Amino acid sequence: GGPLVGDDGPETGFRRAEFAVLRTERHEDELQTTPMDMAIYDNGVTSKLARVTLVETLRETRVLTGFARVFPENNQSSDERKAMLWKKQPLRPERWLPAYIVLGEGIYIEIDEARLQEWEGRKDVGDRVNTLNANYARAQERRHLRQRTVTPRLVLIHTLAHLLMNQLTFECGYSTASLRERLYVSTNPMGRMAGLLLYTAAGDAEGTMGGLVRMGKPGNLEPIILRALQKAKWCSTDPVCMELGATGGQGPDSCNLAACHNCGLVPETSCEEFNRFLDRALVVGTFESPSLGFLAESTIERCSREQP
Repeated sequence: GGPLVGDDGPETGFRRAEFAVLRTERHEDELQTTPMDMAIYDNGVTSKLARVTLVETLRETRVLTGFARVFPENNQSSDERKAMLWKKQPLRPERWLPAYIVLGEGIYIEIDEARLQEWEGRKDVGDRVNTLNANYARAQERRHLRQRTVTPRLVLIHTLAHLLMNQLTFECGYSTASLRERLYVSTNPMGRMAGLLLYTAAGDAEGTMGGLVRMGKPGNLEPIILRALQKAKWCSTDPVCMELGATGGQGPDSCNLAACHNCGLVPETSCEEFNRFLDRALVVGTFESPSLGFLAESTIERCSREQP
């Protein structure tokens, strides 16, 4: 059978198919993936990662389906949005939309599910994310946003993606705007997902030179993760940034906790969530509670001291 799971919405079902492919080895003209042997990586850094896949080649097709100026993010389905493009909807052979295809490369990283479930079941983690849900609920009612529940794994994986993107711009020379994220997150008990794809699809030669894939190889990925985590422990606006996370939030619709332009945000075109649902504390912990962070344990500190 296919990768679809009951109760998946259209978007989650679409991503689940990609999620299944990124976990396998493919050698096709438009998709080349190489799952890595996790035993080769430094276990002190990657002990909570389940998979790393190098995506040497990927093809992204972007289709313009229109826009809504006043309430851009709402509960309309894809078919309802497309129906607004025509006064009288044409027959299918004549029903086309402008699109363009770009080639790129990327790194796929998946979090260990057992450790993730243990962490997201903690009360202190749940309490912190409840603040985001309350803030989003107020914005949702005011601005007619779509209904959704913010989960700890979404905030964790999304923030980790931003931290890694910001670090990769220093490590391999890509501009931040040429990197993009693709999140694979689901708490569906029939098929949980906890992965992220960082990729280039800038439409020019910059996205196909192999520099990003090289950063995902053993010996290169671990120092990048460590440096990203070290930088995340202290923002240049701390302690204010971290304290705002504990006292109600900041950023668009107060839908970020400890995350600002100096530490956790990326260009708008690189982010799937309009730079919302970010919190460094769920990755590296707070000053008062370092153990809150999923990736903030003594092994990280020990390994960072061992780096040359």
